[in-house]
Amino acid sequence: MRVFKIPDALATSYQGSGYALAAVTGGQLVGLRYFSDLLPDFDGSAAAARSAVDDPRIGPAVRELQALGLVSVGMCSAWEFVEL
Repeated sequence: MRVFKIPDALATSYQGSGYALAAVTGGQLVGLRYFSDLLPDFDGSAAAARSAVDDPRIGPAVRELQALGLVSVGMCSAWEFVEL
C-alpha cells in the first residue's frame, strides 16, 4: 500500500474523504478524480468502488489520467491518497 501526499497543485481537486482515481508520475500525485464526480449514482461504499472500476462511464477520466501518469484506485482522506 502506497500513500501519497496531495500536493498544493491539486488543492482545487481535493474534496476530502472519498474513493478516487489518481495519476502518479515519479512518485508524485499529478491528477485526481473522485468516483462521486464521475458516477452520479456512486454511494461511497467499498462495494460501489469495486464495481466503479468496471463502469464504462469512468473511461474518459481514466484516459485523461493515463496521459499524466500511472492510474491508481484509492481513497482520499486527510490530504493523502492511499492506493488500494
